[in-house]
Amino acid sequence: MPAVLLLHASTHGHTSKIAARVAAVLEAAGLDVDVRKAARHADAPDPRDYDAVIVGASIHAGHHQKEIVAWARAHHATLALRPTAFFSVCLTAADDTEESREATRRYVDEFVEATGWTPGRAITFAGALQYREYDFATRLVIRLMMRKGGHPTDTSRDHEFTDWAAVERFAREFAVTLAAAPA
Repeated sequence: MPAVLLLHASTHGHTSKIAARVAAVLEAAGLDVDVRKAARHADAPDPRDYDAVIVGASIHAGHHQKEIVAWARAHHATLALRPTAFFSVCLTAADDTEESREATRRYVDEFVEATGWTPGRAITFAGALQYREYDFATRLVIRLMMRKGGHPTDTSRDHEFTDWAAVERFAREFAVTLAAAPA
């Protein structure tokens, strides 16, 4: 059974939730999945220990988490030799406009440029407004930004925009790609 590393970075937990859903679909397809959260220390996983790798990260203050960028940069040569995929989680993806699609493409392009790794597949999922997870200052800034964009501002609850069917489709397609890859 092929072993898949699913390494992700999650600031408020929503990217971890998406990673768990991807892992569940891959496991249902018969793959052995090691779900790991990226860390800034030496015990980061080595992609050479896996048959395939999926990396996930979210956008905060216009960038993906530093630890996932550093990991991908350090392992870009190994990643190029395996079936790989990257998913980015970004609130901007919740807007169905050309401007938002361009912004999400730019985030992925910047990740590729910063790491030197071009994943076999890259996709962006809309994230969530997790007001209850934010500290006071972050909640205030996000609420003001959301009001300006006409988005939910009720800070008493979280607002999820993720297309879970798209997340599951991404995972199934990766499983099919991995099954079709030469051993």
